[in-house]
Amino acid sequence: MTDHRITGPALREHLVDTICALLPHVLGREVTHATVDTTLMEALGMSSTTGLELVLELEDRLDLEISVEELGRDDFGTVGSLADYVAANLLPEA
Repeated sequence: MTDHRITGPALREHLVDTICALLPHVLGREVTHATVDTTLMEALGMSSTTGLELVLELEDRLDLEISVEELGRDDFGTVGSLADYVAANLLPEA
């Protein structure tokens, strides 16, 4: 579970670290070189289906709810762009 009070750059860094940690699980193979600038679809071959799986895994891992209504292909450009989308689209706790 994550501390929901994390904001700003610390939240983004936490999201980047968690996304990188989840990539091997979601892709089903070793991913050791992922960074904030790693391209998800080009460098890692992620599909839209595995991208959505990554978002669901991220919600589970961090105990967060993420609005996916505006989530588009561009948001899966890099690990950093996905972290930015998630940080900007967290739903308030019920």
